[in-house]
Amino acid sequence: MIAFLLAAMSAAPDVFIVSVDTLRADRLGCYGYTHPTTPNIDAFANDALIFDDCVAEVPLTSPSFGAMLTSRYPRMNGAARNGLPLPPGVPALTEQFKAAGYQTVCVTSNWTLKADLSGLDRGFDVYDDGFKDKRWGFMIAERFADDVTKSALKLLNERDAGKPMFAWFHYSDPHAPYKFHDKFHPVGKPLWKMTEVEATRARYDSEVAYTDSEIGKVLDALPKENAVILFVADHGESLHEHEYLGHGRRLYHNSIRVPCILRAPGVAPGRSNAPARLVDIAPTLLSLAELPPMKDMFGVDLINHSPPMDRARVVETYGGAVPGVPGAKAVMTARPPMRQSVIKGEWKLIVGGPGPELFNLRTDPGELKNLIDEEKPRAAELRALIDEWDEKTPKGTTEAAELSDEDVDALKSLGYVE
Repeated sequence: MIAFLLAAMSAAPDVFIVSVDTLRADRLGCYGYTHPTTPNIDAFANDALIFDDCVAEVPLTSPSFGAMLTSRYPRMNGAARNGLPLPPGVPALTEQFKAAGYQTVCVTSNWTLKADLSGLDRGFDVYDDGFKDKRWGFMIAERFADDVTKSALKLLNERDAGKPMFAWFHYSDPHAPYKFHDKFHPVGKPLWKMTEVEATRARYDSEVAYTDSEIGKVLDALPKENAVILFVADHGESLHEHEYLGHGRRLYHNSIRVPCILRAPGVAPGRSNAPARLVDIAPTLLSLAELPPMKDMFGVDLINHSPPMDRARVVETYGGAVPGVPGAKAVMTARPPMRQSVIKGEWKLIVGGPGPELFNLRTDPGELKNLIDEEKPRAAELRALIDEWDEKTPKGTTEAAELSDEDVDALKSLGYVE
């Protein structure tokens, strides 16, 4: 019996998540970008399944990863903004792997993912969020990619050979403020010859290329056999499109469409246009590892139970500022979302801004022509889907973490504290 159990344990696949903060899908070569930003990720994608239509639940870091790890919508967890931690009692993907005998490790790189601010450390044997370095005399609210890689490789080298591993490695460099790396300049044109907007986008691309170079080292170190490897992002970035630079306050595709690339035993490489979302990650990974599902998952297994093409996906945002007082939960549960959107087929409706916006994503992927006046019946139909989702999706509550002075400084540097 013991020999049988050991054999079963050895057959369990390793599971790895490699994620990048603030990474637009359309900035990767494998998603059609013409500048050479991501040669390592593209090489990985050549032998993987690329999901072309995956969206974030909320265009913010902590809520997105909370959704990914729990398969619950951020509002249900009472954690729809950064600084609102996942409440106790909500089951997480990591706990399932730990209960199944996995060694569970994580390296984070964004201050919003610190354990006390996010609550995402549950189920991890190692949750490495301990960066506090200053560079150039300034507070650094992100761990740089070279440090993430160094920490990730150390954990891989020191892993328990007697256990399968579940690991999550998160990179943050594309998050603002964007740093230009001399060795990584995919656009090629000198910055001084660019407009301000062009230079901002070039710096962003430089951060993406630098991050890709570090991710390549980790991808090379991961097992080549019996391993499930997911590459994903939490949200995108506006980059001055729609008169907005960052993320968190708009729901255009530049902010909510994310890369999602999966390599796993038995999964054929190629492309999928299935309407995916981040709540689908947990059921998909649990299924690939042949582990039981968690209670109350709201996503679907993208491999064995692919969603219908007319799936309606409602996403929302409450804005990016972090509540800095213990009583913030009462405020947050009472406050309606800043914006909501529903995507169904080729149509997308956004409500909550200056006025409703309706786009045909097939003919207008840049969301430049508002068809709200020409397609009022269709807009009403989509609005009804948002209202129906609102009624069926309750809001949970959680206490906002008390912020130290160090937390406030770090979060201000990321643009999250008003």
